[in-house]
Amino acid sequence: MSRDLGVALLELFLSIGFTIVAVRLLVINGLERLAQALGWSAKTKGQILGYATSLPELVAVLATALNGRESLAGGFWNIASSNVINLVLFLAAVVFYLRHWELLNPRFIEEISFCGFSVLLPLVLAATGVSPSLVLVVALLGCFLGYQLLDHNLAELQGKRGQESDPQVLDTDEGIAGEQTSPSQGTTLVLLLVGTVALATAGYRLGNSAELLIEAIQLPAWLVGCCLGLVTSLPELTSFFELYGRSTGQGETRKLDATQANLDTLVSSNMANIGLIYPVGLAVFQVSEWLGLDALIGA
Repeated sequence: MSRDLGVALLELFLSIGFTIVAVRLLVINGLERLAQALGWSAKTKGQILGYATSLPELVAVLATALNGRESLAGGFWNIASSNVINLVLFLAAVVFYLRHWELLNPRFIEEISFCGFSVLLPLVLAATGVSPSLVLVVALLGCFLGYQLLDHNLAELQGKRGQESDPQVLDTDEGIAGEQTSPSQGTTLVLLLVGTVALATAGYRLGNSAELLIEAIQLPAWLVGCCLGLVTSLPELTSFFELYGRSTGQGETRKLDATQANLDTLVSSNMANIGLIYPVGLAVFQVSEWLGLDALIGA
């Protein structure tokens, strides 16, 4: 047993390091280059980064959904705790880089409101004891769709989508800009794709090693989920500090862009967790229960 625990600990630490490297060197670098090439706004970049950093939660929730009702409870607490932890990590980055005053800017009121909703919703579900069902799946998916529509319309009204700039074109005297742009974007897409796959793989290994450790200590399902939530929030932690770090010393506009991107990373990650990933996990659980797969896998 001690050897198994040692292997699980080693795998956990290696997975943590691999996750940080994947986010910093692959996902964020790839996204920065793609955003620059396509002229994306800070809001668009932050939203896509938020969805990418939710991959570990997706892997963990799908795994718990196939392991029966008790394991699914751990998946729910993974989501609930992850959303709270993401907020704490974001605020830690804000305080560390002294950007707290930027949160008072009226332009961020929508993102802050969505963030509050994404944190409170799973806590309300836990307090009311709502049981897993297809009705809950539809309701949560409806919340996610409502967030998408409302956020898009409010962003249009606030002109945040209007911050999109024209795609960059290489300026050369030899007239070979068109020949250079395509390979550059192709390399960027490959970098982002490799980073996404690496992040999903790291998320799986993180969840697997953490679950082995937790099972050996015999923790309850809700505490298992909270521990997994802490582990699967590593990509968000890396993203918040990396985006702020890259914006340091680059002017007030760039600083606000960093806060915009970080807020949208936080909100899109949290809303994807509770409004998309958890409902998908619920649907997988319902289907596996109907087909009797949960009994075979380990209900």
